[in-house]
Amino acid sequence: MEYCDMLEIAMMLPCSADRTLFVAGFAMSNYALTFGHIAKPFNPLLGETFEYVHHDKCYCALSEQVEHHLPISACWVEGKNYVYHADTNIKSKFNSGSLTVVPTGVCQVELKLPLAFLDHDDKKNAGAACQLPHINEAEGYFTEHYKWNKLTTNVNGIMIANFWIEHVGDLDVLNHHSGDCTKITFMQLGWTGHNKFKVTGEALDHQGNKVYDIAGDWTSKLMAHPVDATGSATQEAETIKCPSHMDDTVSADDAVKYAASNSIQVPRTLFVLWKINDRQTKNNTYNLTTYA
Repeated sequence: MEYCDMLEIAMMLPCSADRTLFVAGFAMSNYALTFGHIAKPFNPLLGETFEYVHHDKCYCALSEQVEHHLPISACWVEGKNYVYHADTNIKSKFNSGSLTVVPTGVCQVELKLPLAFLDHDDKKNAGAACQLPHINEAEGYFTEHYKWNKLTTNVNGIMIANFWIEHVGDLDVLNHHSGDCTKITFMQLGWTGHNKFKVTGEALDHQGNKVYDIAGDWTSKLMAHPVDATGSATQEAETIKCPSHMDDTVSADDAVKYAASNSIQVPRTLFVLWKINDRQTKNNTYNLTTYA
């Protein structure tokens, strides 16, 4: 949840394709936290729970080891304007010097959005929605549902005791309400060392039209480029930040009202979709960021 700001930004975007893009950025950010994590991970006992409350960002998180053999974990996070929940069932196999970990769990996000955003996109001629949104007329919001599967992870360099982690495959984030989809491909290292940590991708709207190109690497930064971009190709990338006043809202109702009156427009030039936070430099066995 280090990059939960991306979900708060998504809530303030009137266009559903833009929201799906930022939810995908949040999904990808989870893998950045695994970079350099080569020490033995925490192994919870069956039924052991972990609870955390972040008072500044107003979210609470709960995770539990629900099964031990095979190990299955589940988590539930509630913020002012979103719910994130996931489960993980890991299968692994050893392949000539590397360990392949294949998770079979599903991750899901539900965003609470202002009712005004329902009529923003031109979807009147796009056919029926994939999934009808849950509408709360009394509190003035509707709920949008996103889902994606986890990636395969390779732990390389085992035979030579030089461990490094690589994630491979397609991270497909689907907006079940609108049909928008963002795909981020984690590229596999080539024989020449090419593509290490690299990712590429694209964001499609509900009609299958590409609206963004995505490129970068999952260890440091992800860039997005609108297909209808204006300005010079050498122009410095813009950065989108969540307004600090969003942190002052104390409830879902306040957050929805704030988003309705302070919506954000994604720049039509190259911009930074996600950037990793600074890492600790001393006594950092697990290569954690300053957030952890």
